[in-house]
Amino acid sequence: VVAAVLFIFGLKQMGHPRTAVRGNALGAAGMLLAVALAIVEALLSPHSFNPTYIIAGVIVGGVVGGILAVKVEMTAMPQLVGLLNGFGGLASVFVAFAALVDPEPLSIDALVATAASGLIGAVTFWGSLVACGKLQELKAFKKPYPVPMPQLVNGALAAVALILTLFMIVVAINYSYDVSFVTNIVFYVLICIVAS
Repeated sequence: VVAAVLFIFGLKQMGHPRTAVRGNALGAAGMLLAVALAIVEALLSPHSFNPTYIIAGVIVGGVVGGILAVKVEMTAMPQLVGLLNGFGGLASVFVAFAALVDPEPLSIDALVATAASGLIGAVTFWGSLVACGKLQELKAFKKPYPVPMPQLVNGALAAVALILTLFMIVVAINYSYDVSFVTNIVFYVLICIVAS
């Protein structure tokens, strides 16, 4: 709860130039607290846990973030924010996939959450890359590429994603774990492709 409060106050203070540095520090403190508590909780759990990946992620992310914070000019900040937001969406896709390949079978609500995370993460990733490209004024994004009947296309894509999610659930209910494990990975990948 404290980490979430730090995030909220950090975001609030990042809305004004005079308090943005303090807001950034509060957000970073909230993230550090959340990661530290996740490691402590995992170490106290009865299951074996190796914090190597979490610690490596914190170090690599800290180094990359520190370099970007120093190197990127203020006028390029919107592009950087768009790019980092896209990477957050991509991380959501990978975290949901990791939950899907967990050796334990997933419940129905976990399957729905996994499909939604993949869908939202893929849309966030590609949408953020497009936003970054437009802000950077890349040639590929100079002129629009209109899609005929965009509402119909978007509706059809949403329907396909929903049907694939329903297939994941039906397979999980009606077939053995070995069958549903493989088919749900295929359905998940297809959901992410449709969202892209």
